[in-house]
Amino acid sequence: MQFLHPDYMFRYCLSILLLLTALSSAAQLYRVSGVIMDPRKEPLQLASIEVKETHKGAVSRDDGSYEFYLERGKYDLVISMVGFKTKVVTIYINNEDIKEDISMEAAESSNLGEVIVKAKIRDRAEDLIRNAIRTKDSILSGPGDYSCNIYIKAFQQDSGYVTKKKAPADDTVATDNFEGMSLAEVSLRYDRNRNGQIKEERIGVNKRGNTDNLFYMTTTDGDFNIYNNLVRSHVISPIPFVSPVSYSGLVAYRFKTIKIDRTQKPKVYTIAVRPRQLSNATVEGEITIQDSTWSIQKAVFRIPQAHMPEFDYFEVSEEYGHAGNGAWVITRQEFNYYNKAKGGKRYGETTALYSGYELNKTFKKGYFGNEVSSTSVEAYEKDSSFWKSVRGESLTMQQAKYAHYQDSIYQYQRSEAYLDSMDKVLNRITWKKMLIFGQIFNDHKKQRMWILPPITSLIQPIAFGGTRLHVGLAFRKTFQNRKNLEFEVNTSYGFRNQDVNGTIEVSHMYNPFSRGTFKLEVGRDFQFIYPGDAWVNILKRSNIYLNNAFQLTHDVELFNGIHLMNKVEFALRRSVANYKVGPNADTLFGIPNEPAVDFDPYNATYNEVKVYFTPGQKYIREPHEKFTSDPNCLLSTSSCAKAFRVFSRAKWILITSNSG
Repeated sequence: MQFLHPDYMFRYCLSILLLLTALSSAAQLYRVSGVIMDPRKEPLQLASIEVKETHKGAVSRDDGSYEFYLERGKYDLVISMVGFKTKVVTIYINNEDIKEDISMEAAESSNLGEVIVKAKIRDRAEDLIRNAIRTKDSILSGPGDYSCNIYIKAFQQDSGYVTKKKAPADDTVATDNFEGMSLAEVSLRYDRNRNGQIKEERIGVNKRGNTDNLFYMTTTDGDFNIYNNLVRSHVISPIPFVSPVSYSGLVAYRFKTIKIDRTQKPKVYTIAVRPRQLSNATVEGEITIQDSTWSIQKAVFRIPQAHMPEFDYFEVSEEYGHAGNGAWVITRQEFNYYNKAKGGKRYGETTALYSGYELNKTFKKGYFGNEVSSTSVEAYEKDSSFWKSVRGESLTMQQAKYAHYQDSIYQYQRSEAYLDSMDKVLNRITWKKMLIFGQIFNDHKKQRMWILPPITSLIQPIAFGGTRLHVGLAFRKTFQNRKNLEFEVNTSYGFRNQDVNGTIEVSHMYNPFSRGTFKLEVGRDFQFIYPGDAWVNILKRSNIYLNNAFQLTHDVELFNGIHLMNKVEFALRRSVANYKVGPNADTLFGIPNEPAVDFDPYNATYNEVKVYFTPGQKYIREPHEKFTSDPNCLLSTSSCAKAFRVFSRAKWILITSNSG
């Protein structure tokens, strides 16, 4: 057998090692990502991003983002899209991922006309949309920072209730059947700056019936202006939709002229808008555009049902007109929708009327903050003369009858006679309450309530150490300023061991706005050593000990987005090895008959601190409807976990414990 010379063998091995190292280095890929934006910093969808050296490519997503993977080196990214200048961006990759956000420049007017749709009869629909896109920046910037008044009327009818009574012969909704109806009116002052930040003050609010399902009671529910690149509404869909009046819309939609009104000067075109293919980001409808001025007079579009978790049908209708110095603004919006309900459909219609525009205003620094909407208590107390003055559109006959019906009920339900009668019903002692539900004693004048448990809860047949006698009591007191006090006592007596256990809990919310609350708990009760185990193991005697505890908790939102919880506990833990027990429960439930753990008594002290931080949390400030008699009882919905928009959440938890 012939062997290689040692020198050759060394060179051979070294070559292989270098080759493997080179291959390993070449195989390393790095992530290249970013967002494609237009000159107004709004995301562009369906933009083409090509790597010149490798001919790799990607298309920007609905939010304008893109990503692909490349090896180390220098690359030229070529970004192109209809209506924008082609842009080349050079990147260098060196052992780390690259994030490159790219802002595109609008193409010159002469370049926008290069793409021509050839047909036997040329349709001007796409040209009209292109002209509207060219003028949109001047239209959007025309009002500048502005304010306006908005009157909102929302009405809903549940058809499931109509069928319970005999319907009219012409199948119209019975005007005297008020079940399943709801009506709300809102008058607000709306402020908006060039960056799209908003702030509203709801001056008047009038709700009739159950208004929880009504849409667009506040402008924070969405921005439907068709001139924006994206139509957004977190209530309807978690994703935004591409506006037909955008360069992305030229790629995503087909346009066709369906009507020309030559009676107006200049002519007015109605253009049908249909998505080229059904996707997560498209709508369909019609747009009315005036010739030569290229301004949109009206837009009607529908949201695809497949992308709405709550609604089965949703249509938006918008009208535009001049305001002030000739700026082109929204003057009217209508929302028509329905969703399936038990026994029928729940139909809704909302009208928003815009007036009193104040254009090119100057807002003080910091005016647009985290609070996007506020409602005073006085807003709920406006009289009929106020609503006549702000009501931009009269109520229909059906709505007027329903409003009169609900107003009469509202007045009666707040009368002393009605509230006294409700207390009598709640406080009436019945066998059903005493045996099953428990007995309540309510006093609406003092806003306090006593709660007694049912008789059936007096005996606890299955408990450690045998049957126990249980007695409980609860007290609730709410003050006019929405502060409250809660007190609860639970005690039990064990017949076999003649021992007394129980807990006393006292809770006081001292700040309704920040939800600042103190809670004190003192008790003696059986606890589990391993509470998260399987239930057959949890109930074993060896998993039980006696805990004598004192616990104090303070919970408060320090300021918007910063939430602090501090809990201190002092525990005296004792063994239950000396307790008398019976085998009946073990046999019944198949629990292993193990003796309790015998350990020396010991004490433990715990201190737990939790800090929750939500950066940039937006919130709505609104009084609770049940406490609108006090002008100081404002409730921040950020504290009630109802903030409509949360960007990101970071949580730090510090837990310290000492035992001895």
